[in-house]
Amino acid sequence: MVKLPKKTKYLRVRRFRLVATPTLIAKHARNLEVENQLHNYAVRYLEKAYGRKHLGRPLPTTKIGKATLINDEIIPRFAHDVYHHEGRWNGKKLGLHSQAAQEFLVTLITNFGEYRKVLKKAAKMTDEEKEAYRDNRGRNNPQHRSWYRKGSLTYLRNGASHKMVSLPDNGQIEVLSSHWIKIQDYGEIQVVENIKHLATARIVTSKIKRKDDGTYELQLALKNEIPRKAPVTMIGADWNMKDNKVFHTSDDDKIYLNYFELPDHRLIDVDTKANDYEAIINQLKSRRSIKKKHLRANSKQLTQLSKQIRYYSARRANLLTERYRQIARWLFTNYDLIAIEQLDAKQMREENPTWSDAANRGKNRKLAKIKPYEISLLLKQVADREGKTLLKVDSYKTSQVEFGTQYQEKHDPSERQWVSKNTGKLIDRDLNSSRNILTWALDPKKHIKYLERQAVIKAAKKARTAKDKLPKAIPASALVTVN
Repeated sequence: MVKLPKKTKYLRVRRFRLVATPTLIAKHARNLEVENQLHNYAVRYLEKAYGRKHLGRPLPTTKIGKATLINDEIIPRFAHDVYHHEGRWNGKKLGLHSQAAQEFLVTLITNFGEYRKVLKKAAKMTDEEKEAYRDNRGRNNPQHRSWYRKGSLTYLRNGASHKMVSLPDNGQIEVLSSHWIKIQDYGEIQVVENIKHLATARIVTSKIKRKDDGTYELQLALKNEIPRKAPVTMIGADWNMKDNKVFHTSDDDKIYLNYFELPDHRLIDVDTKANDYEAIINQLKSRRSIKKKHLRANSKQLTQLSKQIRYYSARRANLLTERYRQIARWLFTNYDLIAIEQLDAKQMREENPTWSDAANRGKNRKLAKIKPYEISLLLKQVADREGKTLLKVDSYKTSQVEFGTQYQEKHDPSERQWVSKNTGKLIDRDLNSSRNILTWALDPKKHIKYLERQAVIKAAKKARTAKDKLPKAIPASALVTVN
């Protein structure tokens, strides 16, 4: 069985209204000014050092590697080039605490790493494909950006600004009383809500955010470590969007989006309600689109319509999220270990060129209702909080391999059942996939991706291929992630 860490780490964020003094407002504004400058400088540096012309250069991905890049390269260069400051970072002179700068840059480098994955794929495009992308022939690039801007980090322009300053605990966060807390760099600050209950909590990060309405918010990231429960009851769950089915499990249970129960035991038809909200949103968007042709951009009518669109969009999102949360709680109430597929949300949203426009729109409409990424986050959240286990397995051929064998049959996604040409058994696509997911998650060496690569390596060795020319082995552990 895959090796499980002894503990789960449960992270959560609590938000409190902040009593903002003139001193705090001025300090925060200066912090954001430096952050904005640091953002543009760091993006420019990363693009020059690790961008499209240097894709072979490894970008640091470890905590130590990122810290080295930040402290040895980005921060000294920024301090010298922008503020003509030599030596170590001086927060008082530069206007931003050194650890706030580090927290900010770690997130930026992580995001750049995600862009770089897209960039490496885009670099493999032919010249014709790059030109087609720039010309927006596939209707996926309305800004007509070049291929290397696909998914890139944007520069801050025209008054755009970050809104939050993050500072690690560093042993300095202390709850002083019911409404006062001491945090690094800012000292003692006052909040509206009672926070006395956090006096013994483990607070790992504090964040001060300037909200759109001009008020300020203090966010505290709390961390708990919980002993992991030894898995006794286990299940595999296959993602599904047909007929609003969220999961099909290895126990042959079918979990649908449609209903959830309110505390007063009333049932809400989530699907119908979400569709109603969507219809209202589309009507409002249509009205706004018509009025845009005749009214000023800042007119009261357009502002009101945009406000209504945001309101109903939030209602719809909250409705769906509450149902996802209920599904996650139900699953972990009944099982100690749940295995699901690791899915790439961006890839799922990409248009399939072999499908019709209507089919692609239908798929994306389903993804807007059943959101695998959000559901998997909620599953991880519940697992971490309760000391249970969530395994995410590589999705390669989970539905094509007949469970219990290495025999493969590829079928169109619309074909939900078929008779196996290998065993003559009736195969249910979703049940077969969920059983593979559980088996491969528990023992990654049974994963067909691992077995196929091992077979290729064995054949290459038999053919006396040079050692440096052998196909690269896939570590079994790389096929499964553990919460």
